[in-house]
Order: sequence, then C-alpha cells, then structure tokens
Amino acid sequence: MLLIATVLVVAANLRPAISAVGPLLEQIRADTGLSPSLLGLLGAIPVISFGVVSPFVHLLSSRWGLERSIFASLLLLAAGTVLRSLPAPLLPGDESTAAQISLVSGTVILSLAIGVGNVLVPAVVKRDFPDRVPLMTGLYTATMAGAAAAASGSAVPLSSAVGWESALGCTALLALIACVLWSARLVWGHGAQQPSTPTAPESTAPESAQEPSMWRSPVAWQVTAYFALQSGMFYLMLTWYPAILSYHGIGEAFAGWMLSLWQGVGIAASLLVGPVLQRARDQRAVSSVVCCTMVLTLLGILLAPSWVVLWSLLGGFSTSTMLLLALTMISLRARTAHQAGRLSGMAQGVGYLCAATGPLLAGAIFDLTGSWNPVLYGMLAAVGLLAAAGLLAGRTVYTH
Repeated sequence: MLLIATVLVVAANLRPAISAVGPLLEQIRADTGLSPSLLGLLGAIPVISFGVVSPFVHLLSSRWGLERSIFASLLLLAAGTVLRSLPAPLLPGDESTAAQISLVSGTVILSLAIGVGNVLVPAVVKRDFPDRVPLMTGLYTATMAGAAAAASGSAVPLSSAVGWESALGCTALLALIACVLWSARLVWGHGAQQPSTPTAPESTAPESAQEPSMWRSPVAWQVTAYFALQSGMFYLMLTWYPAILSYHGIGEAFAGWMLSLWQGVGIAASLLVGPVLQRARDQRAVSSVVCCTMVLTLLGILLAPSWVVLWSLLGGFSTSTMLLLALTMISLRARTAHQAGRLSGMAQGVGYLCAATGPLLAGAIFDLTGSWNPVLYGMLAAVGLLAAAGLLAGRTVYTH
C-alpha cells in the first residue's frame, strides 16, 4: 500500500502546476503586463521542457537511482512553483519586469521537474509492479487527470480569495506532501528490493556498454511514434477544441464546458480501461477500438456538431485511453526498469516536442484556409497512422 500511495502522490503532482494556469491567464496578463505572445509562450514552455529534458533523464536516474531522482524532482517542483508565485512587491527591481521574469523562470524550473517525473514514474511501475503494469498505469493516469481537473476548477475561486499568485503557489504544498511520503522510500528502501519483485538487480544498474542503443531499436521507434501521435492529437485539441466547436456553431461558453468534459472523462477512461489491459494478451485490440472511437469523434464534429456532448465524451475517452496505452507500452516493451526509463525518455522526448508543434501547425492551417475542417481531416489521417503504430507497438515484443 505504501508503494501504491507513493506512486499515486507523485502522479498527482505531474499536472496541477500546469493546468491551474489557463483559467488565470487573464488575471496574470492584467497584473504582469505580459503580451499575448508571451502568454502563449507561457503555455508552450511545459510541453517544450518535457521534450527537451526527457531524453536525458535516464542519465540522472542511472547516477542517482530512481528514488533520489524523483525526490529531487519533487523538491525542484516545489521551488519552481514558489518562484513563479512570488508577489511582485517581494521581488527586486521594477515590479512588472521582475514579476514577468519570476513567472517565466519559475515555469521553466517546475516544467523540467515534471518532465523528470513523467519519465521515471513508468520505470518505477515497471520495477515495483511488474505483474500489474496496466492496472497501475490506469490508476496513476486517472490520478493525473483528477488532480489536473481539480487544479483547473479551483484556480479561479482560490484566486478570488487569496490572489492568483497564492492560487498558483498552492500546488507547491502538494509537492511538499509528496516529498514527505516519498522520503519513506529513501529510508526503508524501494519495493524492488523485496523478494517478490524479480527485477531488483537491474532496477538502478548503469547502462552496459554493450547494450544496444534504444534509438536503434525498431520497437522503441514504434512506441515513440505512438506516443508522439497521441500527444500531438491531445495537445492540439486541448488548445483548439473550443475554437473548433465555435466555428461549427457552438456557443463559446458551452464550448469551454465541452473541453472540461473532454478532460474529465479521462478519469473514468483510465479506471475502466486499466483492468481491461491487465487481462488482455496485448494492446492491439484496445488500440484499434480507441482509434475507431476517435474517428467517430472527428467525423461527428464535421457532420453532426449539434451532438457535441457525445463527441466530447467519445473524444475524451479516446485521448485518455491513448495516453494510458502509450504509457503501458513504454513499461511493457522494456525488459527491465532501467530499459523502461530509457524508452520513456526517448518516447516522451520526441513525443512532447511533436505535441508542441501540433497546436502551432493547426493554427497556421486555420490562418491559411479560414476553416478548421482541414485540421480535422488532417487529424483523421493522423489517426490512421496512430492505428498502424498501435498494431506494431501493441505486440508482445521487446526493445532488446
């Protein structure tokens, strides 16, 4: 139970510091004077940071071990969150400029810290729960979705009571709580040292000089392609879904609620699909089904936008299950926790950099055509590629 609790409390820290920003952007702009372009950069920093740091995280874990690396990332997350949330009167120099620097630099620091957790949690699951990887992955992705939704929903009420700086700073308390719980692993040792977990000798072992590069493994590239495609699709819809619905005649306020529904259904999707994956022989069938539901979602938006509630439920189920599948494949395609960490870094590094370009490309297409339909057609093509990647990456094969 301690192992499960510590994994879930880390998972609960991987999204709130980011998801709490969106609802407060207008207040942040008014107080700091950030331009729209810099506000856009503020939203892009986390995804870009994930992509930049992910390929190098396995070097950190090889040197420090999983436990100490995650503990350090939680401390860094708390520090970055506090820096981002410092009120302007407490900062040196011109208040407006100092607040902007504090906001951006704190966001960079906390995003790098979250990037470390993103990569290492699948490795911990592989090591500590080798026979329950899909089930545990479902639990921690549901925890991520629930914590993100809670942070988004509470951001504005908290800001009304204590100001937007303190509302953003509250997530540092969650990181500190996670540090306290995770420190039990540092004192008592991790679960892989127990006899019931056969991967212990390799869990923190340094990479062998003779071990083939993960970047030369066809299976690793198949998993990476799947992660990249599903990441790009999710972040594109996260950014532009309300605008797409508004273009098809849905009111702006209602379109915003539909985005919340899209994200919220991810909790149920992870909890329902995790046990299914636990019993499945591989991930190909579930991947094919979820690609079909995504095709229905996109066609529904194009042809019957008035049924937007149904498409939001189907779309949220699809993208959440795709993330669950991607994280499950990372753990299951590796033979050891060390390999899972390396594969996680590769897949998430490429995947999140692709995700950062997805919204930008969609916006450029809309600027050129004046219509969101070409973007939806492009996403249909991407689902076809995702289905092919899922059939390859979902097999019971290994990177090495």
